Amino acid sequence: MSRRWNLWIIVLALGAAGALAGAAVAADAADGEAVFAKRADTMKQMGKPFYLTIGRAVRAGKPPDPDIAGAAKTVAGLAQNLTPALFAPGSAVGATKMKPEIFQDPARVARLTDQARAAVAKLEAAAAGSDKDALATAYHAAADACAACHKAFRNED
Repeated sequence: MSRRWNLWIIVLALGAAGALAGAAVAADAADGEAVFAKRADTMKQMGKPFYLTIGRAVRAGKPPDPDIAGAAKTVAGLAQNLTPALFAPGSAVGATKMKPEIFQDPARVARLTDQARAAVAKLEAAAAGSDKDALATAYHAAADACAACHKAFRNED
């Protein structure tokens, strides 16, 4: 082959590599935006039944009822999304309140999300019962588990 032909092969190979790298970066950005959207939606969907239905009932000293049990079931179902994948690198986009430290300690993220899911599972069990004190205890434990992660990894500006 001629030198010119070799040069064209090198140029084409570099161009293809650049295009693939650009596509990978675009895919990563799209993945980050998708994770951000799922995280924002999960938190919003969890917050309403947690704070408005269950929280109000606890503050009023109400015992569990079917509405509270349903709200707790919703929160517990959504809490299954609380995994380190919901806080993946590249997902600090848009109106995120994430601190950059969240990407530096994945073991701590895993531990905190495990604790939040476990606390919410106990809340669901308490909400299915009839004991208002057990509901209040489980609600406060779940709120504390959520707050631990927020304190560590969320800007409250």
